Amino acid sequence: MKQGLCFIKSIELDRPSSNDKRADYERLKESLQTDELSLSLDLLKTLPGVLREKDFFLKPVLFHMDGRHILLELFSEQCLGVAIDIGTTNLVASLYDFVTAEKLSVFTIQNPQLSFGVDILSRIHYAMVHNVEELQRALIEGINKLIISVCKDAGVVPENIYAASVCANTVMTHFLLGLEVRYIPVEPYIPVVHCPEIIRAREIDIHINREGLIYIFPNAGSYVGGDIIAGIIATELHRRESTSILIDVGTNAEVVIGNRDWILVGAGAAGPALEGGIISSGMMAEDGAIYRIDIDDRDRSIKYKTIKDTPPRGICGSGVIDLVAELYRTGIIDNRGRIKERTDYIKEKEGHLFIEIADSIGITEREIENFLRSKAAMFTSIYVLVRSIGLSFSDIERIYIAGALGSGVRVEKAQTLGMLPLIDKDRFISVGNSALKGAEMFLMDASLIAEIRDVQSRITYHEMNTDRDFMMLFPSALFIPHAEPEMLS
Repeated sequence: MKQGLCFIKSIELDRPSSNDKRADYERLKESLQTDELSLSLDLLKTLPGVLREKDFFLKPVLFHMDGRHILLELFSEQCLGVAIDIGTTNLVASLYDFVTAEKLSVFTIQNPQLSFGVDILSRIHYAMVHNVEELQRALIEGINKLIISVCKDAGVVPENIYAASVCANTVMTHFLLGLEVRYIPVEPYIPVVHCPEIIRAREIDIHINREGLIYIFPNAGSYVGGDIIAGIIATELHRRESTSILIDVGTNAEVVIGNRDWILVGAGAAGPALEGGIISSGMMAEDGAIYRIDIDDRDRSIKYKTIKDTPPRGICGSGVIDLVAELYRTGIIDNRGRIKERTDYIKEKEGHLFIEIADSIGITEREIENFLRSKAAMFTSIYVLVRSIGLSFSDIERIYIAGALGSGVRVEKAQTLGMLPLIDKDRFISVGNSALKGAEMFLMDASLIAEIRDVQSRITYHEMNTDRDFMMLFPSALFIPHAEPEMLS
């Protein structure tokens, strides 16, 4: 039976007597039937009073991992946990009840660090020039705001959250902990720590229960963070005999290929186009985001759908892919993304041609060019990784699509652009936010710690920035679908 990181255990302790003079702590430890039990000095100070106030009947909250138990509360009726995905662009949290194993709420906010730069390198530069504490403070404030929001939505209070499971890329993990980042982006790419594992929430001022603990997913290198390891856990790629691929596109794109015997990871800057980083009308997949676009073959009119059918506010990742694919399919743009047929919705905007989908929402010719750079980097990463181990796309059993790319993407549209290989659509599996799912799985099943450590130890990182094949093949992928279409199969 799966057991979450925390649980409540009702116990009645033997009362002290002239024949039983055990200390309160030993009495508690033996009643819990555990060989290893630790608790803070603060709780130890309150133990005598709570024991006698409750007439030696307790409902302690216990954190357990690796066979050890940490006592977090002496008496509680509610025990909650939160899984958090710290993305470069967005922060997402899922709130769980450890007692009922029920998911109570999910909430998303923008990462406040966006004010320091939309990409990781901009934030690293800021931290080097100024200090990392500013970025840490902004991130912590954002996480605390997120926790308040997810608790309010569920009608609970943060004080009843006793454990958090957190995943993030390597740099974001360092920002969370306030650690030095200046040596991560330069050769030989050395982080301060790979496996932070468990810290006290109060050490970094995370506003859950004062005794609450935070588990942080390990990273396997400068560009292979805990979010990737959480995604591997979520898809169970590491358990399968056959070879699978996980494509996780957020502000950057990571590609994982592997099976139960080996795991190879490559990373590239393929995500900003799908999260608003290089498209002015871009937004995350939430109410008002245009996520479906079709262009009529006859009159070139545009039809679109928004999430929850609310008025359009921008275009999310799947909408961007649909738009560019449809513009190409109907001949409005050529294979380089340049406008070759004018329609009544193609206008001038700040000196550039602008394709308007709704009121001031659309894409410029220059943004299409930037998007094609992103799609080229992503496909070339996939191709180079697959070829580097002597396989072809036909050897891949399934391709998991996560992140911004996995939020409702139509595979055939991505294939039209040469973004995904031309294999059977049934092999593609959309998994949404796989990083958050992995964090949720571990939050509710502490036994997964062994698999997390195993995955972390087995990952090999393939450096795309210095890969000669990547550099040679990238220019051909800038075309729609590809200058060498046979490479897509």
